[in-house]
Amino acid sequence: MYARKLQVLALFAVIIVGLIVLSLPRQPRLLLLTYGAQEQQAPIHAPPKNVVGALGQVSNEALAGQPTERELTAAKAMRLSKIRGKAKDTLEPKGIKIVLLTGTDGKGHNGAITNLMETVEANREEYCAYHGYKYQFMNLTKHVTPDRHPVWAKIPAIQEALDLNPTAEWVWWLDTDAIIMTPEIDLASHVLNPEALKKRIACDRPIKLPNGKPSGLKVSCNVDVNMIDIIIGQDHHGVNAGSILIRRNEWSMAFLDMWADPMYVNQRFERQEQDVLNHIIVNHPKIREHVGIVPQRVINAYSVGGDDMGWVTGDLVVHFAGCWVNSDCNERWQDFWNRRHVVKPTG
Repeated sequence: MYARKLQVLALFAVIIVGLIVLSLPRQPRLLLLTYGAQEQQAPIHAPPKNVVGALGQVSNEALAGQPTERELTAAKAMRLSKIRGKAKDTLEPKGIKIVLLTGTDGKGHNGAITNLMETVEANREEYCAYHGYKYQFMNLTKHVTPDRHPVWAKIPAIQEALDLNPTAEWVWWLDTDAIIMTPEIDLASHVLNPEALKKRIACDRPIKLPNGKPSGLKVSCNVDVNMIDIIIGQDHHGVNAGSILIRRNEWSMAFLDMWADPMYVNQRFERQEQDVLNHIIVNHPKIREHVGIVPQRVINAYSVGGDDMGWVTGDLVVHFAGCWVNSDCNERWQDFWNRRHVVKPTG
């Protein structure tokens, strides 16, 4: 009797389970396939690479195939190593005795040229590697103060570059909106060596005022080049400090302090530090003895201008000063960038 009751209960349980199963939604039939069979039925695809997570972070798969920062740095170092020292300059000063300095606070007209800083960095680094010079980029934000126009930051930047590079004899400040067009030209044989500088001085040419008129003074033909501690060119508005060479010595250190004196800064000269420099050169004969004014195209040719001002093939550098007036900075930059000469790596 007891066994029969157990059979009835078991049958009843089976019926209940069956009714529950039949009441559930029907599911598609599952095929249990081996791994090899799955490959035959439908290929296994890798997950999409450009997967962005919930927090906006690109997945590791998305980054696979993209060069890492370390790889990019290594590739750049390899490229520069193939041209480093290739110039084999012989005249002094050479090598790390020369610092090429560029700086910006990221504002101003920088946004008018596409990829400006990337191209500038490549241009400067390749030039310096070729000749063994030191390239120094400086973030000018730390030197910008609320009471001064940002262009004044170049003066403390030059002072800092001299402090950071104790073996440097000359600092070449070059504005960001300039391209070194002929990198084979070394600065010693071009302008820094005393014998070269003698030939470069703009002998007997008028020294201009900021309004473009003659000051009544002329560049001396009997200048002692060994006393020259600043080398600069002048355009139709007087001297232009977008490209300027400054020698390391006590005189230059004192002059840099004088140049940035609050008395000058607070007078709000129209072209800021350039007009101040022009004023000092014109009005202080003893300081003028330390300034070598060279034809503009020697170190500061412009992207447009006449024979004395506009860049021609073979000039060292082209400067895009004033290109924003006609809003064509980017077009001019790309044109000259494509025309520049490039030092070929060895190996």
